[in-house]
Amino acid sequence: MKKGFTLIELLIVVAIIAILAAIAVPNFLEAQVRSKVSRAKADMRALATAIESYCVDNKHYPSIIAPNADEGDGLNGPSCFNPGENGISSRFIWITTPQAYITTVFRDPFINPSVKYAYDAYDNILPTYDTYDYVDAFTLTPGGGLDGNRGGAGCSGAQWHIVCAGPDRKNCYGGGQNNYADEVRQGGVDYDPTNGTVSVGDIVRIGGGPGPLWTILPSWDRIQHKKNF
Repeated sequence: MKKGFTLIELLIVVAIIAILAAIAVPNFLEAQVRSKVSRAKADMRALATAIESYCVDNKHYPSIIAPNADEGDGLNGPSCFNPGENGISSRFIWITTPQAYITTVFRDPFINPSVKYAYDAYDNILPTYDTYDYVDAFTLTPGGGLDGNRGGAGCSGAQWHIVCAGPDRKNCYGGGQNNYADEVRQGGVDYDPTNGTVSVGDIVRIGGGPGPLWTILPSWDRIQHKKNF
């Protein structure tokens, strides 16, 4: 007569598998997050090179206003990813057409394709934010296109910035300007994996040196390494 496993033996095997899964799954998820962070930083390096190359050729940085901006939107044109909808991905068309400083517009790896957009500081879907946020300071100054007075307040104190939503999937504009709500300003701190692989914060890249500062200041001035609230 053949003997099978006893109930105790089966329970021991199941317990061992559960322990191994409890160890392996979090490590796998953390590895996924680290991989996405690395990809986002690589994308942003490529975008920074393209933006600076565009400036060399055109004597100014690409505008926050998309070249195919919808009149009703005022800033953004048709999304590069979501047909029939507008998206900030259209702002990168400046560096893809007609001169291909980059060959394609990158997706923010932390934006869930099924949701299509990043979340805001309050966990609401942020319409049009379908990839990395790009802002230049000049367009936000008087006579600069939007005829505003934000300047460098709109882009971390620099001439331009790019913002990735980061592992919390919330795009908080890198903290935005100092008159934004506390949730936005605090949510836009620099992402730091030492606070936990999935933690609060945006991944931000700045360039072009200090941008013009007006009465409105950046919440997180990454040029002067200080916060203004």
